Amino acid sequence: MRAVSPGSRAQGETRRTILNPHPVALLAAGLGLVALGLPWLELKASRIAAGEAVGVWGWPGSWGLLLLGLWLLLAFVRGPWRGLLLGMALLVWGLLVGQGTAYLLSNQLESARVSAAGGLWLSLLALYVGYFAAYREGRGWAVLSAPLALALLIGLGAFDQLGPVVEWRSWREQFATELWRHLSLSGSAVLLAVGVGVPLGVLVASSPRFGWVLGVMGFLQTIPSLALFGLLLPLLAQVSQTLRLETALALLVVGVFAFRLLWAVSGGLAVLLMLPLGLLALVMAGAWLHSLLGPDPLRIAFQAPLQASGIRGIGAAPAVLALTLYALLPVVLNVYTGLRGVPEAVKDAGRGMGMSPAQLFWRVELPLALPLMLEGIRGAASLTIGITTVAALIGAGGLGFFILRGVEGGAPDMVLLGAIPIIGLALLVDSALRWMGGLLRWRMGI
Repeated sequence: MRAVSPGSRAQGETRRTILNPHPVALLAAGLGLVALGLPWLELKASRIAAGEAVGVWGWPGSWGLLLLGLWLLLAFVRGPWRGLLLGMALLVWGLLVGQGTAYLLSNQLESARVSAAGGLWLSLLALYVGYFAAYREGRGWAVLSAPLALALLIGLGAFDQLGPVVEWRSWREQFATELWRHLSLSGSAVLLAVGVGVPLGVLVASSPRFGWVLGVMGFLQTIPSLALFGLLLPLLAQVSQTLRLETALALLVVGVFAFRLLWAVSGGLAVLLMLPLGLLALVMAGAWLHSLLGPDPLRIAFQAPLQASGIRGIGAAPAVLALTLYALLPVVLNVYTGLRGVPEAVKDAGRGMGMSPAQLFWRVELPLALPLMLEGIRGAASLTIGITTVAALIGAGGLGFFILRGVEGGAPDMVLLGAIPIIGLALLVDSALRWMGGLLRWRMGI
């Protein structure tokens, strides 16, 4: 029997380690290879005209063959090299798109447009799936190579002639305003949801008799967004026209003292009293917080109806209120779950050290529940950024403005001008909060 030297055995193990397929990477490569056989771009005579679809093999150049080879390598190469290959595949993908767009628009009229076809979207999905495979094995390469490749493509102008980018250049100032307005609407709603949801979650976790709060939050999630906006419009329109600002502020101050008195007698009666006043407070706080964060001017007018202060039946007031109500469930539920998940032995240890209930909450329960609470905020933020799209239907603005205009005008590129940034914002916020949650768990040793 022939002996195998330790050196050859080590080389064989290294080869198997490097050339070992991963299921997620195989899926990404399969999607990428299928996408190469589909039409990538669609040439149209105008922004609303029907187009002619063309695949990557329909224009000159060898970028398609290079991308095919990179997909095959990405499927079988493991370790940090996969992240490097992903960045290269993204770079070649962008150069291929830029080359095809320039070729199709050559000798065309100025009104001609090039839009994305099915193969381009499928290849983008393949890159997204491949990112997860690369991230699991070589985080540094995956995190660095993909953004660097994307930044290089943008700097080279690879996407400058695509239809959505052409629409963006035409609507650049309006886009900046609507993006700011979208961020202020969703940001105001998330801040209010955290300010209201965290105390509610603590309240529900403190006693089983407040379990009905979770039921109410779940019921709000079942109401479609358009239906909730429709319910709020006539109610807020009537309140904003008849209630003066100083009267509303006086009602809120009196309501706080009445709540404290009634709470000692009947908690249910106190909640029934504060429910309409709490909604009024949320409407006022949401409208003014949106004005502070967004491009719309802040207006506070005394001796005048609430509509003079920017609180009306349409616009930011009902939008922020509805978005806040939708964002409450993930915040309240995760606060409740996090606090209830603290081991009883840890609480007993804190009590044995002589901690008061307040010290036990702030020093033991809250720090241990904080990572799960942050997950609830992450879910609420991603959800709110998406639902804010519908706010354009009630005059609140946001990136949904472009989706609405695109649907009305039959311009798919205009729809993408609003949809792509919304998806990007949701992914960016989700990744940032996920990173913060991971860092918090690492700092706490969880």
